[in-house]
Amino acid sequence: MGYTHLDPGRELEISSHIYFSSSQSDLSELVKLSPDALKEQEQASVDQEKAIYAEILKVSEKWVQQAMKTCELRKAQQYLTIPPTPHTANVWIDGEYDWHEISNMVYKMSWRVYENTRYDKAKKESVPVSWEISWYLTFNTPREPDYSGPGRQIAGQDRKRFTDKAAMEKYLQGRINAYAHLFTELSPPIPKGEERRFSVNGILLPGYTVEVPEKTPQEVADELLGFLEDGDTPPPPAEPEKPKHQHPSRPTHKKPQPRKQRDSAPTR
Repeated sequence: MGYTHLDPGRELEISSHIYFSSSQSDLSELVKLSPDALKEQEQASVDQEKAIYAEILKVSEKWVQQAMKTCELRKAQQYLTIPPTPHTANVWIDGEYDWHEISNMVYKMSWRVYENTRYDKAKKESVPVSWEISWYLTFNTPREPDYSGPGRQIAGQDRKRFTDKAAMEKYLQGRINAYAHLFTELSPPIPKGEERRFSVNGILLPGYTVEVPEKTPQEVADELLGFLEDGDTPPPPAEPEKPKHQHPSRPTHKKPQPRKQRDSAPTR
């Protein structure tokens, strides 16, 4: 009896079991042999089992290699089916439920203001008494990225309360100005270390680049030291192009002017 199962590109199972049944086995010839002969034949049979088992393992390794190829082909097809991430092309738009949004291929910023009111009996109408603002700056990640865990939200505030509308608007504009530099390109460089949020199956999606961090003073010093230890020098900076030879122009001679005498102030 046994069980076999194949899930192409994922799983292979082969399980076999045997049980002795006197109705299906005939031991009449074997029982005529001596114990030593039976022991010798048993060991030979065990050795043949092990040889067959080794062949099965080799075939299983071949399946692993082929299954991995099947898996990679599927993952490559999945990569090609990921649609571009929707964005507003760095333009503020009005969304649903009074949300306002600006986004590009990497970043997304949104905000919404809640107005709290109370009923004024004198005016017989509801008047605003406070304002609560919520805003969020997040990575505008594609569908099914390699990593979608903590860290997607970069900054934000939930229901920050103001009793002065002008102060609330000033606060909001300050947040917008603080992150405006992130919304100048359709696909700004991805911060180093966040590549997996914009990758599928280990490959960065089309149209994205990764930010190259600037070298620290220590890294620059280490690089120069490496040149010196190798007996080499860093490449010199490019020399500025020399101007083409020109004939010197003759100086312009000005006609001498008579000196004016200063009038002395009268002594009082």
